Amino acid sequence: MRVNVRLFARYREAVGQDRFELELPVGATVETAWAEVVRACPALAPFGAHTLFAVGQEYVGRDRPLQGGEEVCFFPPVSGGRHVPDH
Repeated sequence: MRVNVRLFARYREAVGQDRFELELPVGATVETAWAEVVRACPALAPFGAHTLFAVGQEYVGRDRPLQGGEEVCFFPPVSGGRHVPDH
């Protein structure tokens, strides 16, 4: 089955594109899709434990099954900005 993958921020920069299609076996999960992306771009491997996943517009867990034609999004860990105290 084919799913659409979207990458954001440093993931997009590391891979060199922000979206592409990925061929996965029937029964694949979000984790399966992530593993395929990391196989193609090993530089992303260290971020896996902190990656946020979404299917459509809903955040999901790694074990969420995928259906053909769905869009799975990978968001890198974000770091907070500088805190400016209120005066």
